[in-house]
Amino acid sequence: MGRLVMVQCDCGFMYDRYHWGIGWACYDIKEHQTNLVRDGKYGAEWKRLLLSDKELQVDINYHLYQCPSCHGIYDEYSLDLIKPVHKDFLYFYSPEEVVHQFKHLCPECKKKMEQIHLYMGRFDSSKDHPEEPVICPKCGKAAIASLGGFFD
Repeated sequence: MGRLVMVQCDCGFMYDRYHWGIGWACYDIKEHQTNLVRDGKYGAEWKRLLLSDKELQVDINYHLYQCPSCHGIYDEYSLDLIKPVHKDFLYFYSPEEVVHQFKHLCPECKKKMEQIHLYMGRFDSSKDHPEEPVICPKCGKAAIASLGGFFD
């Protein structure tokens, strides 16, 4: 079950329908996104990298990304290429298992976006990071992205 994220600013901007994590349709989505990578939808390099190693898999967790130029915030599938270290790694992997990071580009200005690092651990609450400062897409001042409800 994935989480909803709310971005809120003192200027009145509030949006609470961003996605973070993974939903119940993950197996179908993983197969679909992997096929899109294999078909070259995300570029020839990503296709080549995925086909170069049979252990690589496409990460389909939603993450939040923000454009450093126009400050737009978008929820997108990670699409990083990862290697499993456990049999059931679908919900559990750490950054050191990411083999190739996908370059997320802003749909508006085409600049490389930066990931907003939210985290809610399942076993170690000391690593929880349910809030992250961001730049408000409306006014350009400081805002907060925070984990909220759930999505399926």
